[in-house]
Amino acid sequence: MMRSKIEEILVICVMPFLYGAATRLPFIYYVIHLVDNFNTDMLWVGIYVTLYQASRVVTSAFAIVAPKTSHFLGTSIGLAGFLTVYLSDNSLLTPFVAGTAVVGFSETMSSMQKYAKEMFQHESDREKASRKLRYQYASVMLGVVFAFSIGGFVYQYRFIDGVALFGVIIESLGLASFFVYLALTLTKDKTRDCPTQNDNNSNIIEEVQNNININQESSSSSTRSSLGSFISRIRGSILTRTVKEANSTFDTDENIATTWINWIMCMSFGIEALTIGYNLSIGPIFLLDEFNKQTSIIGIMFAVGAASGTFAAVSVTCTEVGRNSLKKIASSPFDICFAMLGIGTGVLVAAIPSFPAHVAGVVLLMCFNDLGATLMTELQASISTTSNYSILGPLGQVVRRTLNCVTALTGPILFGAFPRLPYLVAGGVTLTWTALL
Repeated sequence: MMRSKIEEILVICVMPFLYGAATRLPFIYYVIHLVDNFNTDMLWVGIYVTLYQASRVVTSAFAIVAPKTSHFLGTSIGLAGFLTVYLSDNSLLTPFVAGTAVVGFSETMSSMQKYAKEMFQHESDREKASRKLRYQYASVMLGVVFAFSIGGFVYQYRFIDGVALFGVIIESLGLASFFVYLALTLTKDKTRDCPTQNDNNSNIIEEVQNNININQESSSSSTRSSLGSFISRIRGSILTRTVKEANSTFDTDENIATTWINWIMCMSFGIEALTIGYNLSIGPIFLLDEFNKQTSIIGIMFAVGAASGTFAAVSVTCTEVGRNSLKKIASSPFDICFAMLGIGTGVLVAAIPSFPAHVAGVVLLMCFNDLGATLMTELQASISTTSNYSILGPLGQVVRRTLNCVTALTGPILFGAFPRLPYLVAGGVTLTWTALL
C-alpha cells in the first residue's frame, strides 16, 4: 500500500513538477541570450528555437512505443544538454545552441500521462481517475511557475552559467525520481506475479483433490461418468480462472474504437499550442524591446501568468464549486470551446501597445490556456480506453509540439516584420478554430 502511494506521488506530483520546470526554463534565457550576446539574426533565432521544439516532438513520438525508455533517454539527454551549456565557453554559439536544443528531449509528459492512465485503469470511480489527471497537469504548471519565478533572477544575476546549473539540478532530480519510480514498478510486478502463480497452483491442487474424493466415493458402475465429470470440471475451472485473469488485466471496454472526437482533440491541442508557443518564443524579447524590461521582471511576469493559470485550472476543474460554475457557462465538451475563446481573446489583448494591457492579456491567455489543456487532457483520457490512449495521449503531445515548431520558426520572423504580428496571427487562428468547434 505504501509502495503504491509513493508511486502515485511520483507520477502525479514529483516527476510532472520537475518536467515542467526543466522544459520551461530555456524560454527565459534562450532567445534573449541569442539576440543580446550573439547578435543572432531573427531567422536563425527561429531556426535555433525550432531545434529545441523539434527535440520535444521526438521524445513525445517515441513515448508511443516505449514510454519508460523515452522518459529515461529524454531526461538523460536533457541533463547532458544543461551540462554542455554550463561547462562550455560562454562566448561560443555552437555549444550553447546544441546544449539548449537537446534540453527539449526532456519532454516526458506523454510518458507520465500513460503511467497515470495505466495506474488508474481499474479505478471504479471514474471521477477520481479524471481528478488525478487534473492534479498531474496542475503539478506541471507549478513546475512552470517555479522555473519562471527563479530562472529570471538566476539569469540576471548569475548569467548563463547560473541558469544552466539550475537546469542541471532540476534534471538530476528528475532522473533520480524516475529511477525510484522504475524500481517501484519492477518490484510491484514481481510481487504481483509470485502470489498469482502460487494461488493458481493451490487452486488447481485443491480442485484436483476435491474431484479425486468425489471420484473415490462414486460406485464402480459410474466410473466412466465420474471421470468425464472430473475432466469437465477441471476444464471449467481453468476456463473460469482464465476469464477472471483476463478481466483483471484488461479494461472491459477495450473493444471501443476511437471516434472523431479523439482526433478533434488531438488537433485542438495543436491550435492551443499556437498562442502559448508564440508567447513563449517571442514574449521575452518582446518585453525587452518593446517595454525595456529586465529578465527578472520578465520571469516574474511569466510566473504570475503561469500561477494564475494554475489557480484557474485547479479551482475550476478540481473543486465542486468551480465545476458547477463552469457547467452553468458551458457543459462538456463545449467548455473546451469556452476555454479556446478565452485564449483567442487573451492573445489579442496582449497585442495592445500598452504594458498594463499586455500583462493583462498574457495573464488571461495563460489562465485559459491551462484551463483548456486540462479540459482537453481529461476529455481525451475519459473517452479513450487504455490501449487507445497509449497512442492518442502521446499523439496529442506530438501535434502540440509540432505546432510549437511552427511557432518557433515563424514567431521571430513575424516579430521582425511587426512585433505584434505573432499575437494577431495566433488570435485569429484560435478564434477561427473555436468557431469551427
